Amino acid sequence: MKRRRPGKADLGMDAAITRRDFVNGVLVAGSAALLWRPGPALAGAIDAYAPSGSAWTGYGGVGDYRWANGNTEAAMNAAHGIRDRLYMDAPASGAEEEVDLVIVGGGLSGITAAFEFNQRRKAGQTCLVLENHAMFGGEARQNEFVVDGRRLAAPQGSNAGLVVKPDDRITGRYETYAEYYRELEMPASYELEPLAGGAEKYHLANDHFEPMIKEKEFATGYFFPGVGWARDPIATNFANTPWPAHVQRELADFAGNRRDQVSGQADPNRWLDSMSYHDLLDRLGYGVESKRYVDPLLGVGNFGVCGNAISAYGAKRLTLPGTIPSGESNRFANVEGISFPGGNAAFARRMVARTIPGSIAGDGSLRATTQGAVNFASLDREGAPVRIRLESTVVKVRHDGDPATAGSVLVTYVRDGKPRTVRAKAAILGSGGWVNRRIVADLPPSHAAAYAQFRYGPVLTANVAVRHWRYIDALGISVARWFSGLGWHLCVRRNAILGPDAPPLTPDSPIVLTFYIPFLNPGVDPAVQGSVGRAQLLSPSYADFERQLREQMTAMFGAAGFDARRDIAGIVLNRWGHAYFAPPVGFFFGKDGEPAPHDVIRRPHGRIVFAHSELQGNMNMAHAMLEAKRGALQALELI
Repeated sequence: MKRRRPGKADLGMDAAITRRDFVNGVLVAGSAALLWRPGPALAGAIDAYAPSGSAWTGYGGVGDYRWANGNTEAAMNAAHGIRDRLYMDAPASGAEEEVDLVIVGGGLSGITAAFEFNQRRKAGQTCLVLENHAMFGGEARQNEFVVDGRRLAAPQGSNAGLVVKPDDRITGRYETYAEYYRELEMPASYELEPLAGGAEKYHLANDHFEPMIKEKEFATGYFFPGVGWARDPIATNFANTPWPAHVQRELADFAGNRRDQVSGQADPNRWLDSMSYHDLLDRLGYGVESKRYVDPLLGVGNFGVCGNAISAYGAKRLTLPGTIPSGESNRFANVEGISFPGGNAAFARRMVARTIPGSIAGDGSLRATTQGAVNFASLDREGAPVRIRLESTVVKVRHDGDPATAGSVLVTYVRDGKPRTVRAKAAILGSGGWVNRRIVADLPPSHAAAYAQFRYGPVLTANVAVRHWRYIDALGISVARWFSGLGWHLCVRRNAILGPDAPPLTPDSPIVLTFYIPFLNPGVDPAVQGSVGRAQLLSPSYADFERQLREQMTAMFGAAGFDARRDIAGIVLNRWGHAYFAPPVGFFFGKDGEPAPHDVIRRPHGRIVFAHSELQGNMNMAHAMLEAKRGALQALELI
């Protein structure tokens, strides 16, 4: 008997909060809907629903981030205008401002650069940060929900930092991060939510990535359609899975990192950078099954593409099998991480609060800066030494004259549909390379050639607020993995607490399940995998993805008591078209005798400085801070 596909009523799509947003007359017809947002009076009346006005962007949650879930339709359209060169010849209108420094991008790179400027600026020097979204933070933003009276937060993208203790001696790529960690007075130790009601029998992850890397430490289940769940398959050498015996043996070798060629190399890092990760797996005798097994982790862990599209040295950054000597301990084994409820939004907010006094309500404590309301008026206060201007898309950056001798830079941005220009003594481009290579009108050939080697991959971060997780507990797991359908992994997360009044986490507690969803195309030319995946991310409507998520959860958890109509309280999608940098073969050390492209981009172009995390070969918070500090110091020498 053919099984009936669940209808909208079965999945709860006819009653979901997101559906009400679009049928209550809020969504207006025509192109105006793409940029619609309510005025103050109406916004107050419908704050509980926070409609985006876009059937593509969908529900944005509640609170200060409700207009900025991922790349919204308005932000995406503005970015595509840059791609299509709609603004390169646009004249500026309105009064022209003058500042000492303009920073393009209000993500972690831009915010760190502004923080560093503020620490070192001379009296009277000023800085303007231009951010295209309705909220600062970039991928270090959060989604917020209210579920049955409890306020919940979850990361939109950037998630998990390293705990730095007072006596830690940290050098290398993480030294700058450690300096900021201490300067921002982030916690050297922290407590997690207390467990009760049966949750105490689990080792629950504090962040989403730890169970991906250290799967054996968690109660993990693999779901196979038509078969059911396999509990802790690595512990059984995959014998309890429906895969054939030869696949089980191969995956057991892979998961145990039992095959090794890197140990005998004189310069293992350069050797790894000379091939793709799939090339390395081929050398080690792994087949297509191992590649399919690991590619989702590559897709969401740092790169957004498959293993044949990235340098094997990039895979070493994730300590993936084959890239480190067999028997050597995982470098993450003794690392203590921390993830706040909203992920690394806590770090972004902490920096902004320290840079612009009064920008976040509260007493300045860590709890206040992570949970307090943003005072948006204070972000762009006239006369302040550092200002952040939101919803301002930079479309052109050029020197006022010959880059070799010019005394200033002209930065054109679009706000409220109008192009405006600000003059600065220097500009830091903390925006991504895919933007920088298009907005710098006088980009030199050396930098253009270097940026041509930069590739990116997409990721969808879907935050699903649920009223309880009894159906996951009923399976005796806290981590789920699957191999078909939308997504591949989820876990029950145990949040860090910032005060004494945290309620216990039980299977009856409302939580947010975060899906990091890759778009993988291993059969596609590695050079265009990101573009193909981006189309798959951007083409569906919000309702298309919502249905897929509800169907996926029903298939996996329905037999254990899950009811999508009853149990899902809200879904927020965060689409990141360029979520991750995908370093191609030869990116790290250069090839054919040419300098590595990241070294070229670090050289200032006249009064324009480039400072973004992908210059480190993979995008994360520590790398954003490292490159931003370097960029800020370069820019300060110019002003």
